Parts: sequence; C-alpha cells; structure tokens
Amino acid sequence: MSFFKKIFSAFTTKERTAFLVAAAVGAISLIAIIVIFISEATTTMPTTGGSYTQGVVGQPEYINPVTAASETDLDIVKMVYSNVPDIADSITSSPDGKTWTVHLKPDLHWQDGAQLTSDDVIFTVESIQNPDAQSPLAANWQGIAAERVSELEVKFILPAPYAFFGDNLKNLYIIPKHIFNDVPPGNWRLSEYNLKPVGSGPYEFVSYTRGSDGFISSYQLTAWKDSFSRKPLISDFAFSFYRDEGDMIQAFNTGSIDGFQLASPSEIASIARPYNLASMRTTDYYALFLNQSVGQALQDPAVRNALSDAIDRNALVADALGGNGIPDAGPIPPDAPYASPTIAIPTSSPETASTTLAAAGWKLGPDGIRAKTIGTTTIPLQVTITVPDIDFLVRTAQMVQNDWTAVGVATAVATDSPDSIMNDVVNNRNYGALLFGNILGPSSDLYSFWDSAERFAPGLNLAAYNNPTVDGLIQTARTTMNEASRTQAFAAAESAIVRDNPAIFLYSTNDLFVTDKGVHGITQKTLSDPSDYFREVSSWYLETARMLK
Repeated sequence: MSFFKKIFSAFTTKERTAFLVAAAVGAISLIAIIVIFISEATTTMPTTGGSYTQGVVGQPEYINPVTAASETDLDIVKMVYSNVPDIADSITSSPDGKTWTVHLKPDLHWQDGAQLTSDDVIFTVESIQNPDAQSPLAANWQGIAAERVSELEVKFILPAPYAFFGDNLKNLYIIPKHIFNDVPPGNWRLSEYNLKPVGSGPYEFVSYTRGSDGFISSYQLTAWKDSFSRKPLISDFAFSFYRDEGDMIQAFNTGSIDGFQLASPSEIASIARPYNLASMRTTDYYALFLNQSVGQALQDPAVRNALSDAIDRNALVADALGGNGIPDAGPIPPDAPYASPTIAIPTSSPETASTTLAAAGWKLGPDGIRAKTIGTTTIPLQVTITVPDIDFLVRTAQMVQNDWTAVGVATAVATDSPDSIMNDVVNNRNYGALLFGNILGPSSDLYSFWDSAERFAPGLNLAAYNNPTVDGLIQTARTTMNEASRTQAFAAAESAIVRDNPAIFLYSTNDLFVTDKGVHGITQKTLSDPSDYFREVSSWYLETARMLK
C-alpha cells in the first residue's frame, strides 16, 4: 500500500487530478458493465411476500360454497375453497353427455389436515340438493346423481345430456364432510364455520374483527403453505368492509386498502391516489323487461318496436356508464359465448319511432302524449319504468324517460331499494317496464331467463316470455353435444327473441377494479360474475426478484 502511496505522492497536482478522474471513470465503467451483465443475464420475476387489503361494501355472512349468495361471500369462497377442476386429475364425459367421471388428485387434504376424497364431493352435491340447505345452486343440480367409484373417483349421472355440465363443475366448490356431516343443513347458517371456514383453497382463514355493533370491519387470510394448486404469491390477504362506497374510496385515498371494485363509474373522479384500473368485460346485460299483462299498450308489437328505436344506447353507455360498457341488442351480449353476429345494435331514431307509432294508430294529443282508440276506449300511451335505486341505473332510466317522452310516451320513473325490487316487485311481477340486469354465465344458457317454464316466480323470465319454438331451441342448445348444432340453435333462439321484442336490451357493462400501482399480475378477462375476479388471485403479486434467465 505504501508503494502506491509513494507513487501517488510523486505525481504533480495535475497528474493526481488526471489519475483520480481516470480511476473514477474506470470504476463507473466497471459498475456499468456489471449492471449490464446482470440485466442481460437475469430477469425480474414475481416472488412471494407482501400484504394486500381489498375493500368491500357489505358484510360476509355465509362463507360456505353451498349457501353463499352475496358477492362478498363468493369472493372469499373462491379464495378459501377449491372447485372440482382444482382437485381433479381428469374430467371426462361419455359420448352422449349423460355421464361425467372425475378422477381426483392423490394426497389431497383439508386445511385442518383431514383427507379430501370423493366422499367430500358427493357430500357437497347432496347438500346442495337438500331443500333444507336452501342453496342458490340447487336448480343446477336437480336430478343429478353423484356416485362413488373409489376414494379418488366420482361419477355424475345426468337425467339428460347437458352440454354445459362442465361449467357446473367449475362452480362446484367442495365443502368438508367431516365438519358438516353431523349438522343438519337447516342449521348451517348458525355455524361458526360460516365465518371461520376450513377449506382446501390457496388461502386459509386467520381471523376477523367485529365491532361492538356487530359490524365486521376486517377479515384476514394467509397463503396456505400446503396448497396443492398454484401457491399464492401474496403472503397475506385481507378484506376491509365498509357501509358505503364513499367510505371505501376514502380508505383507498388514505392508503388503508390496496384495491376495490368500483360500482359507480362516476366515482372515478373521487380517487385521489395513483391507481391501476382494470376494466373487465362481463357476460351480463341490462334490459327493460316489458310486462305485457299491465295495460294494452305494451301488447302492441309496434309500441315495443318504437320504444326500442327511440333509445340512444350509445348515449346511455357514454353517460350512465361513463363509457365502461358496450351497447347491446339481444339476450346474449356481444362478447359472450354464442353471441349471434347477425344481431345489429338498433340505431337511435326518434323519427322512426314516431312514424311507427303513428302508423299503428297512436296519435299525438294536444298534451304531447299519444293515445289510441280501440272500439270505444281511448288508451293513453304511458309506461312506468321501475328501477333499483342504484346510481347508474337511475340515470339510465331518466335518459330513457327523456327519449320516450320525446316521441309522445308518458313515462314515469319509480325507484326502490334493490332488496325490495327483488323480493316484492320481481316476485310479484308488479311492473310495466323493469330496468334490471341478468348475469348470463359462462355457457350463455338462456333457460333461466327466457324459457316459458321460468316466467313465474321464482323463475327469472322477467318478461313472462312464452314462445314454444324458442323453448325447443333452448332445449336443443342445452342437450346437443354437437358444437355446430348448438351454435345454430343459439342463433335461432336469439333472433326469435329479438324479433318478438319482449324486452328492450340496452347495454352490457364492464366491471371496474381499482388497485394500487404496486399490485401486479391481474389479467384482463371476461367475467361470468364479479367474484370470478378472485379465481386467479394466486397470480397476483407485490414483490419481485431478479433471477438468472
């Protein structure tokens, strides 16, 4: 060291400066070479770690796949429990589509260590079918027998071929028989396992916090270290619950939560923190379901056609949805499976609507409202739109009201709470025009919403539509295992429904998910229901590391 010191001391001031500059340049160059080498030889990869908190408006109640109905419960179910494809080595169907065989992976177990077998699968199906359980899934499992072949194999026998049974299996999340077997299904809603579930999914329950008023404020999960499906990258996952969206957005702005689903597109302006926005297409649609038993006017095809022609769907999407959706014209939204490309979005034309009404005998009166005389009775053209008290739906109803009033239709808007709409208005079919949404599901099966067998409560044929030809086409689409025949049946059914105009289709929405800029791995996809957002939660990540290529 003293040798180099002597040499350095012998330098002139100018030489010392030049030496130091050269040394600094050399050091910087060496560092740059190392950085370049590391950059080219390695890549950034997601790694495990970190904590994430999801904001939710609502409360968890029944975190049990058999009884879960709310989005909050379903969100957590899809994180704590496993569905059939998760636990299956193989799923096969017989050529006639009436027998489906599921072979399970070996060495499956529950989060409490108990073995998971075909007995748990069979128990789950039989519990769904038990009327005492009051399962929302019961209609999808009527008449289906689940038979034990072995500890790792179960056979499902259908009374008739069902082309979309694979979707049933995707939505079948398995519950542990050893926990629920000795409890009558009618008492399950009283069980502590509703809030302290034992599952087999990527996350396991840790704890929850409840206030003195009974409101659950938070719910904690942690990555299950023995997960047999893809292990989660985020170590700790929590939910924070809020009474309204405003409080939830404020929590995001202050950094208390890392993400949430945005129900009201107009509230985007309230977000004051950098964020990522995932706008995901859905298989839902919103329509004005027309009850033709309420007054004579809606029985007139010309009136129904004119009501449709008068509506500016593009304006609805731009204004009521803030651009987060697409116009729709039929019972299968454009992005959903089996959507017919021949169904065109009607062009808004008040002139066409007025001409149609005038030609059908609906004449404008001095008050600007149309009426028609049938025999000795004069019938005013008036419609009341019943709508759930949800911001974007109320705005939609108000815009439709303006469109219809402009062509001479006396239009009123009646709002009510979503619960009241569902429990009273829908069940009693007590409406003229109901602004409501349907979630079509991954298969685009039209049965629940358009088959005549479903036109009375608790069925969801909200227009009370009755067309035997369409019933036959729906049945063909459900039972044929031939893809070409199924596509043809769907197209014919959709065309017939649009031609009959029992409902005025408006738009299909996007689901909006807001997350902090540091959250990665969320992929854009089409959602069959909002809780599908959490199906791939194992792929989300917060932490990264550099690894050799």
